[in-house]
Amino acid sequence: MSQRFGGRTMARAAVLVTGSTYVAYAAGLLASTLVARALGPADYGRYAYVLWLSGLLVMVMNNGLTTTVIRFVSELLGRGAPVQARSLGRRLARWQAASVLLAGLGLMAVLPWLRPTGWSEDLALFAAIVLAAAVGKAAYLFGVSVAKGHGRFDLEAMSVTLLALANVLGVVGLALLGRGLVDMLLLFVLVSLAHPPLLWWLQRRRPGSADEAAAPDAGAPVQAESESALMARVRLHFGWTVALTLVAALSNKAIETFLLNRHAGAETVAYFSIAVALTRGGVDLLSSGLNSILMPLMAHGYGQGGTQRAGRITADAVRLFHFLGLLLAGVGVLWAPPMVLLMYGQSYQPAVLALQVMVVVGGFTLSTGAFGALLSISDHQKARTAVVALSIAVSGVVALLLVPRWGLGGALVSHLVSTLVVFGLTAAVVVRTMGVRLHLLRLVRLTLAALLAGAAAALLLALDRGHGMHLLAGVLYAALMVLLSVRLRAWHADDAALLEGLAARLPPVRHFSRFIVRWSA
Repeated sequence: MSQRFGGRTMARAAVLVTGSTYVAYAAGLLASTLVARALGPADYGRYAYVLWLSGLLVMVMNNGLTTTVIRFVSELLGRGAPVQARSLGRRLARWQAASVLLAGLGLMAVLPWLRPTGWSEDLALFAAIVLAAAVGKAAYLFGVSVAKGHGRFDLEAMSVTLLALANVLGVVGLALLGRGLVDMLLLFVLVSLAHPPLLWWLQRRRPGSADEAAAPDAGAPVQAESESALMARVRLHFGWTVALTLVAALSNKAIETFLLNRHAGAETVAYFSIAVALTRGGVDLLSSGLNSILMPLMAHGYGQGGTQRAGRITADAVRLFHFLGLLLAGVGVLWAPPMVLLMYGQSYQPAVLALQVMVVVGGFTLSTGAFGALLSISDHQKARTAVVALSIAVSGVVALLLVPRWGLGGALVSHLVSTLVVFGLTAAVVVRTMGVRLHLLRLVRLTLAALLAGAAAALLLALDRGHGMHLLAGVLYAALMVLLSVRLRAWHADDAALLEGLAARLPPVRHFSRFIVRWSA
């Protein structure tokens, strides 16, 4: 095996990518906070809407190509066929260019319906900003995916970190100069367009180009495959990844954001966007981090004992996810007022309730990740795609009925309904078709622990509702939640086995594992 795909190299790559993701998120959150304070709710809502639309266009432009190029370039290199890997990369690059062109033309066709509410500038400027930023980011993501296929994970980590920090510095400069919406958006375009040349410069500057990485390992047998057979597999994989990507794009609060812009105004888009960004920092990053650890454990168990063994791991993981989700939900609700008001200011008060709803919904359904991991490793992707597609249809109907009339409240209800549909149907598929037996009594005990801890925190807030007391109540909730979950016997000593698998990547888990062994049933 190439050293670039060896165990130590992959471990370092995981640390690099994870670290850069958190740095980029923190820098992006800081930048958005500064922009929000500089522009005010109305213009910040337009700013957030343009960034959202550009990001959605990037997903449409690249659809499933980034995943496909990583998978097949890596596979061909592993089989000792670097020439075929380079040829496939060039062919998929042509597909991507065609996709970018078609997506751009599609944007032009529907442009009048996508204008941000209250946009006073020329419509052509709006189109140019969205298109330029999307093209730059789409080209970068495809290029960095090719690099990943060749084992170059460091390029993404470095480029993302550098540009995230550069964006923060640019925002600080514009805020100090008192610049407005258009200047902030032009900075966004400039940073987006800087992605491809920075990637090219890093590839040239750092040793080990993609071509060198494509060289076959010494002694590696070349396992030839006909071009037609390879492309048949590529097209099949690409078709499914396109479906999954487009479903993911539409399920990521896209319908609600579009309708809020059309019917509720720019300020409401600002409140909704802030809640989405802060929820992503808690629920989404926690979920993705846990899934990156859980899936290898589950796949290993699936290899050892099939669906039965993977099902037992899933049942234990659901309990852990439910505990962490409830912990995050309670702390998020209690810390939401000081977080939003201290970071963004009093003018963004409506975002507090939006954040509280989203963090509760996301925390309560965090175990969807455990169910999804089992479906992925057991080749049930079709069922997972169908569930998410159904949830989009449901949320679309609910959003069309509620958002035009109720604005932010309707968008939150739509988000609640779609998330619960995915959670309920995914759980039902796992339980009924795969025979997974959940520990319902222990899940109820965890929920009871959360309710009791929440009641204690509410009593504390009854004394004083200042920012400091909200932060203290969050700490109290977390401590009581951990203690009560153990004393109510929501855990079992066998749970330590799962936690030990996480301890290497999450050292604090080791202490909680020992706590369970000592006090649980």
